[in-house]
Amino acid sequence: MSVATTDLPTVLMVDDDENLLASVCRSLSGTFNLVKYINGEAALEWLSRNRSVVQVIVADLVMPTVDGINFLKQACRCAPDVPRILLTGNVSAVPLREAKEHAKVSQILTKPISSMALKEVLSRTIGDRCKAGHGENAMPDIVSRAIDRADFTTVIQPRVRASDFVRTGGEVLCRMPDLQKRFDIGQIFEGCRNQPVMNRLTMCVMEIMIDLAPLYREALGPGARISMNIDPCSISKNRFVCSVSDFIDEMLEFGVEIELEIDEKQLNVMDENFAKNAKFLARRGTRLFIDGFGADKGAFELLRNEYFAGVKLDRGLIGRMMGNRSDDAFVSWIVQICRQIGYSVIAVGVENEATALCLREYGVEELQGYLFGMPQLLEELVPGKIAI
Repeated sequence: MSVATTDLPTVLMVDDDENLLASVCRSLSGTFNLVKYINGEAALEWLSRNRSVVQVIVADLVMPTVDGINFLKQACRCAPDVPRILLTGNVSAVPLREAKEHAKVSQILTKPISSMALKEVLSRTIGDRCKAGHGENAMPDIVSRAIDRADFTTVIQPRVRASDFVRTGGEVLCRMPDLQKRFDIGQIFEGCRNQPVMNRLTMCVMEIMIDLAPLYREALGPGARISMNIDPCSISKNRFVCSVSDFIDEMLEFGVEIELEIDEKQLNVMDENFAKNAKFLARRGTRLFIDGFGADKGAFELLRNEYFAGVKLDRGLIGRMMGNRSDDAFVSWIVQICRQIGYSVIAVGVENEATALCLREYGVEELQGYLFGMPQLLEELVPGKIAI
């Protein structure tokens, strides 16, 4: 048996109950790529050839050729990083202890179990695996296959001038509709951080933006400023930076200025080539922003780098400031420091008028958040001043 060509998570399930396997297969179709076996030894042989693509292993306690615990012990030696789940109708202490101590199972499920309950357990196990970093090699492959299928699009979230709430531009965000049925968008990007697939995805987003450039100008007006997030490892690549530079020039021909954002949490990977290329972009007039600034209160050292033009304040910090005097004072202090050194300050995550007016008083220049518009398709963007 071979793995079907799909980006669905692959689950190996071994059970001698053919009716259960058929029922599970029907219920999980479209959510998981289910590889099912009745014979444990045949399943182990298959696993030895395909372990790199398997996300979860599920085995019944009772099987004809090898019992579930011995099967999972061998599966543990063959694919130690793949989570193992035991199905059992026997809940006595001895087999359960052996399963946990020797087969290193992540979960024991008592039969009978509904297909819906099993689906929830599998989804949670795969999600936890990705968050823990065990899926770091799987997610780039999943995203790459999604790109092959053109499962990506862009939305834009408006940005406004703090003084009068007139739209000044927006942030372009990438969305992957089919993939987001199974993974959170943050989980997708976190799993691909510092991976070559991020370069590929960014290039695809830039191609979409070039096609939409006339519409950006129409919706946002002349001199529109649009920001997009860039992986810092991408900026370390000379060839990629040349492509970004050409993209920025092409967008300027349509009257659209591109700004680049780099997440504060990712800037711990800055190297000499990153600094060289960041300076190159800054000399060309490209504005680089530190995104999520203030999430790490020790990140002020980043402000010493002359190639940054400003900061985008962390949305969590903005969300807390009206109810927490310490966070409120911290935001005010950040703004003062940035203004003294000539940095622009943008606040994201603005959800109510009181917060917007407070940030305006502190000297924040631009605002972004649900108060001024959700991320939306470009054709849904209506020009003009935002009424709040």
